[in-house]
Amino acid sequence: MAVSGARATVYTVLGLWMLALSGCAGVSTSPTANSTAPSASAACATPAPDLHAAYNRPYQVHGRIYAPLNSSAGYAVRGMASWYGWESGSTTAMGTPFRPRAFSAASRDLPLPTCARVTNLSNGRSVIVLVNDRGPFVDGRAMDLSYGAANALGMAGQGVAPVEIVALAPVAAPPAGTSRGTVTAAALPMAPEIPAPSQTFLQTGAFSRVNNATRERNRLLHAGIRGVLIVPGLVNGQQYYKVQIGPLPGGVAAVQVIAELRQMGFHDFYSVEQ
Repeated sequence: MAVSGARATVYTVLGLWMLALSGCAGVSTSPTANSTAPSASAACATPAPDLHAAYNRPYQVHGRIYAPLNSSAGYAVRGMASWYGWESGSTTAMGTPFRPRAFSAASRDLPLPTCARVTNLSNGRSVIVLVNDRGPFVDGRAMDLSYGAANALGMAGQGVAPVEIVALAPVAAPPAGTSRGTVTAAALPMAPEIPAPSQTFLQTGAFSRVNNATRERNRLLHAGIRGVLIVPGLVNGQQYYKVQIGPLPGGVAAVQVIAELRQMGFHDFYSVEQ
């Protein structure tokens, strides 16, 4: 009886959470094709990339050599994009701070820095991002987006989405603080950032293989737990997949939900603030 009661409590909490999400979705207006997410409309402008910088030279990851482009002119590709967040390191390939809630991105081949418009082909949402990092180093992926950009594109929950990436031209003149075309750290552009409070997720673990993450997600779904996400991420260039429930709605204590889940027989949950 205790397990049944716990199950009912968890279902009630998660059910209310899902209803809240569906209610919000019903109120908000669906974006039209080629629309830009309101929070992602801030301008992005960069100087011409310094092609002599270490982050724009050929590099090797996992035994494969990559050669960044000398110019982003005419760059327009379609492919799958994933996103990476808080556990992916504190700095970008350019040596600037990595801010998960900013509109930034990682590319294997675009020169750094580059501004690009990314459009989610599933819903028509667009966002302008600052490409300031390297990746993704996974076959079949064209770009890694920050959490902020992925959230603005409406793909943070699903983890991946088909996108179109169009590079924007650099500004004509270098900003103040540059010398001989080399951009100093202080003069590097900063990506706009979404003003969002931290959110609470319940995480069961991180897996290096997506098949293991999928099995974990299916195990939870089979038990009747909803809102289970597979969130891709990077740690020192290594791809991994987190399995999470959430975010929990405001006012719901993670410790209470964890206790109820443990009564149901699940013992590996822990709360994650991000």
